[in-house]
Amino acid sequence: MRLFIFALLMCSCFGAQIKIAAAANLSQALKAIKTAFLKQHPKDKVLISFGSSGQLFNQITQGAPYDLFISADKARPLRLVRGGYTSYPVQVYARGVLVLWSATKPVKSLDALRDSYDHLAIANPTLAPYGRAGMEVLKKLRLADTLQLKIAEANSVGQATSYVASQAAQLGFSALSLMDKKAHYFVIPQEYYSPIEQAMVLTKWGGGKKLAKEFESFILSAKGQALLKAYGYLIAPFDN
Repeated sequence: MRLFIFALLMCSCFGAQIKIAAAANLSQALKAIKTAFLKQHPKDKVLISFGSSGQLFNQITQGAPYDLFISADKARPLRLVRGGYTSYPVQVYARGVLVLWSATKPVKSLDALRDSYDHLAIANPTLAPYGRAGMEVLKKLRLADTLQLKIAEANSVGQATSYVASQAAQLGFSALSLMDKKAHYFVIPQEYYSPIEQAMVLTKWGGGKKLAKEFESFILSAKGQALLKAYGYLIAPFDN
């Protein structure tokens, strides 16, 4: 009996732990959300792995034990449900905003794409929704073929952003959520690309975990939504 009571006390001291797979565009916002969440759960741990939505989706379908998948799109969480990888509901938590940016000079419009430069950074459109949106912009402007040889393709929007930050590329597509206030960026009007509807889903690993459900609920709470908005995301209700 004493051993049982001791075990209960030890469990309550150590708290719980969850693992989250999150899209790279959330690398700053989700850290802020995690910090706010853990103030209410000081004994618990939240481990986050960032990457492109496509890469993380593939890892989960191959058995990676993430408890919550926070994607940059809605399609991949839905595919997890339809594929039988989870039975939990898909939750849309925000819409992403696409920007064109440079680390060295002001970007005042999409005309910057027609200027002289060597490399344009863009995330792989098959893996990253922000890369797909960037390609939509180029096609809308009929520049996809013209700029093909200048494109420096990255695995994720985070990596595409680092290409520009390091000046390996002079121009690039990124997420507003990754921009510093002093950065040179242009917010691309919505009519140039399909809405980046970002969604999440509890996995079969996390669906039974109280902490995973609470973290998902926190993202959808007024506090979580306010933090996402502060990092440049559009939150519901959306304009269109």
